[in-house]
Amino acid sequence: MSWHVFIPDSLLEEKDDPKIRTYKVGQIARAAAIFGVEHIWIYRAGGKDGRFIKTVLEYAETPQYLRKRLFPIMPELKYAGVLPPLRIPSHKLKGEPKIGEIREGYAFRRGRRTYADIGLDDLAEVVEGSAEGRGTFRVVSTRPLKVVAAKAEEYWGYRVHLTGRPLARTLKKAGLEVVIATSRRGVDVRKVRLPDLSGEVGLVFGSPRKGVFELLEEPYEFDLTLNTLPSQWTETVRTEEAVLATLAVLNVVGYRG
Repeated sequence: MSWHVFIPDSLLEEKDDPKIRTYKVGQIARAAAIFGVEHIWIYRAGGKDGRFIKTVLEYAETPQYLRKRLFPIMPELKYAGVLPPLRIPSHKLKGEPKIGEIREGYAFRRGRRTYADIGLDDLAEVVEGSAEGRGTFRVVSTRPLKVVAAKAEEYWGYRVHLTGRPLARTLKKAGLEVVIATSRRGVDVRKVRLPDLSGEVGLVFGSPRKGVFELLEEPYEFDLTLNTLPSQWTETVRTEEAVLATLAVLNVVGYRG
């Protein structure tokens, strides 16, 4: 099964401190990484931070050794140091390369050949699959270091989509098999019989000030509306808290496949 998480561009509307704003986005990234979320969608909800959220999420997902290649110095990343490390399989450390090992890299032309920075001391020659830019590679030779384009065989990270569309239209664009709204008005997750799901499943979250149904600009029929924090004692639950809690609850009750 593949998780899709939908968050609003107004996620940060209650925070002005840039360091705290960066940290809040980092909590979304961390939750997504823990539970193997493959897509994060940012929908339009009257906020002004969609581009900032996308940039920070993508930076967090990028292996450390590729960040300088892919991200120029920019104000959005001034406080990137507060981001929690994701430590997902694509974030490998340096070491002795092994034949068959898969690593994330950045490919570029040098003369007639294509090389890839895969986070090792030496560049690797790309001998099959010559597209330039970020990609995934398998080591086929260590002396000399050579790689081929490959696909990861395990969880490798998430993609971020900034649609510029309101919620209902974003959900329609995603075209998922099952879409679950999270709401305090939803069915207590402990009391509903959850079906076995496979395929593409979406989880929709509201903003700090408005719930999912307040943010809908047009009617949309969700497959389920769940209250995944039925015993909360706080007046509100922050979006980043709801994302982590919801993924944790659904992981326990068997939604991970």
